[in-house]
Amino acid sequence: MAPSPVINLDRELDRLFQAPFAEFVGTRNGVAAMLRKAGRADESARIRGLAKPSYTAWLVNQLYWNARDVLDAFLKASDRVRAADQALLEGRRVAGHADLVTARALALDQLMTKASARAAEEATPLSPALAERLKTTLEAIGAFGSGEARHARGRLQEDLDPPGFAAFAALASGAKQAPGAGRKPAPAAPVEPPRLVVGRSVGLDHDARQAAADARAALHEAQAAAAGAQDASTSAIEAERKARLAADAARARLAEVERTVKSAEAEAAATTAAFKARQAEARKAAMAAAAAEKALDRARGRH
Repeated sequence: MAPSPVINLDRELDRLFQAPFAEFVGTRNGVAAMLRKAGRADESARIRGLAKPSYTAWLVNQLYWNARDVLDAFLKASDRVRAADQALLEGRRVAGHADLVTARALALDQLMTKASARAAEEATPLSPALAERLKTTLEAIGAFGSGEARHARGRLQEDLDPPGFAAFAALASGAKQAPGAGRKPAPAAPVEPPRLVVGRSVGLDHDARQAAADARAALHEAQAAAAGAQDASTSAIEAERKARLAADAARARLAEVERTVKSAEAEAAATTAAFKARQAEARKAAMAAAAAEKALDRARGRH
């Protein structure tokens, strides 16, 4: 009996989350089938239960895999702003805070440009709603900090929201000194972002997990389809506008050609009339010459 092939689960997960958005479910099921065939039934069931990422979470993953330098630059810029904000909460002066915020905004714009280009390659361009959702998720990743963001490892499945007011309040309260204390305040505990934990048990049987995963996948696909329909509608309106402009231009060219043809026809008619008039004059001149010649011959005969 041939030995079971060695399957590196981490490598297969990386391949899964790098797959085209439309191919996620097929790739996931292929990895699950490969694990089941290798006798790794538990891992196979856990992989098959992975929900398809939302479209914007999938785009974040593609940034991780294909634009890591831009993503890292954004995370570092976010870390600097985060550190400056905490210093301000602690009552310390921070030089160049506005410049740090501007640098983070520029880094975020670069990320959005990269993501928009990748979305266009996927034939599902970013609608305004999807672009806003993606921007919110990226801002959340930056707010959690680069150290925490690395836990996603390019395997984000759901959109994220920035830390809420409670987290900010905890940071602010941690920055204050207790009355009469001369020591520095203890740093606020980091806010944990959502993490992907493959095979985390949630008290559901396999069929229920699979049904939930399929339902989430169907929802994400419907959202992507709706975004595509919206973009298609926009494209159709733009195409109709261009078609109308082209038709108007064609009609203008046709009218110009018709005017040119009419002018040419009038000119040709005038030329023909002038030619006929000259022909008539020539015939009259020939007849007069013939009559003169006959008269001359008669005159000669009498002499």
